[in-house]
Formats: sequence, structure tokens, C-alpha cells
Amino acid sequence: MPISFSHNFATHIMGSSYHILLFTIFIFLSVSFLFDISFASRGKTLDDGWTPIKDPRDPKVVSVGNFAVTTHNSQAKSSLVFDSVVHGETKSDGGTNYNLTIAAKDGDDTLRSYVTLVIDRPYQNSFVLVSFKGPV
Repeated sequence: MPISFSHNFATHIMGSSYHILLFTIFIFLSVSFLFDISFASRGKTLDDGWTPIKDPRDPKVVSVGNFAVTTHNSQAKSSLVFDSVVHGETKSDGGTNYNLTIAAKDGDDTLRSYVTLVIDRPYQNSFVLVSFKGPV
């Protein structure tokens, strides 16, 4: 005796498969959305590798800021006086890149902010000033 399925049974099975598929797609999209939000909330660290500097008064960070001002002075024939690192971020890629906002006094003794990028190359025991912009 051949087995036959009624039209209603086949529709019920296909309808259930369709609902399961829709539910699976919904779950997948929901999880993907939440995953994206959780990574976005972490800030720059994930997207471009920069990590905020926790203590801008750290002696290493201060020495990088001072190096930036000293080097800029010799290259630009200026006379800025380093005051402090206001804030910054680092990124590692064979060395450490320092993206710093620093405070320095200019010729009229006014404290102004400058943005600088310095690369620390520990394997060469050297810093390299990549850019110095400001006052900002």
C-alpha cells in the first residue's frame, strides 16, 4: 500500500520549515548585531589598534613628549618649552607609536597644545619624530 501525504500535512511541514528558517535568520542577525555593538563599544582599540595612555605623567611618556618638542625645535628653529603630556595613545607594531597631545610654552610664555606622533624603536634605541602639529 503506497504511503501518501495529505496536502495539509505537506503544507504544515513546509510551513514549519519556513518558520524555522525565518527564526534561524532572525537569531543570526540579532547575534551579529549585538556582536557588532559589543565590539564598537570598546572604542579605538579594536578598530585601529590604538590604546589610550592611562597615565600621561609616566616617565617614559614624558620623555617621548620632551623628545618631540626638542626635535621639533631643532628642525623648525623654534623655542618651545615642554610642559606636559595632556593625553595620548599608543600602538605597537614592531616598536611603539605615541600619538600625544602635549602642552608647551612658546616665546610669549603662553601654554598651548600640540599634537605629535613619535615612534619608539627599541631595537635601534631611538625615537623618530613623524609629525608635530600645532598649536591646536
